[in-house]
Amino acid sequence: MKNTPFHKLPPRAIRVWQLGSSIGNLFFFGIPAVYAAVFGMESFHFWIVVTSSVIIALIWVFSVAVLPYLSWKNWRYAVDAKEIDLKRGVLIKNRTLIPLSRVQHVDTRQGPLLRWYNLASVTISTAATTHEIPALDEVIADRVRDQISKYARLAEEDV
Repeated sequence: MKNTPFHKLPPRAIRVWQLGSSIGNLFFFGIPAVYAAVFGMESFHFWIVVTSSVIIALIWVFSVAVLPYLSWKNWRYAVDAKEIDLKRGVLIKNRTLIPLSRVQHVDTRQGPLLRWYNLASVTISTAATTHEIPALDEVIADRVRDQISKYARLAEEDV
């Protein structure tokens, strides 16, 4: 098994994910409103609107109150001279090993919410896809980016 220690994301990532999820999932409250506008609120349609509104509200609360915490609790990353190891997932656990010889470029990104909390994401691009380490402290994100870039150059020289 691997000896490299895994790093956790900062707890501020929970707040960023909660805000992002609460804003992003507000769209779903429009579904019962559109249904009510199209079909009206008479007896049968009233219950469909109420039931769908309650279900959407429960899913919204779960996605804001529970899911960000569980995601944060299960997110881990490790970087060493040979590979990048990403562990994540709540119900389905994913573990991704990215060989540094396959890394094409690495960069940091900040959206408005990440910038508000002084966080940044590190994106790692390979020929096949792009991977992301979300919501790291800005200083640590820059350090991880530079470390991956340095290791990738060393790995490229070995090939």
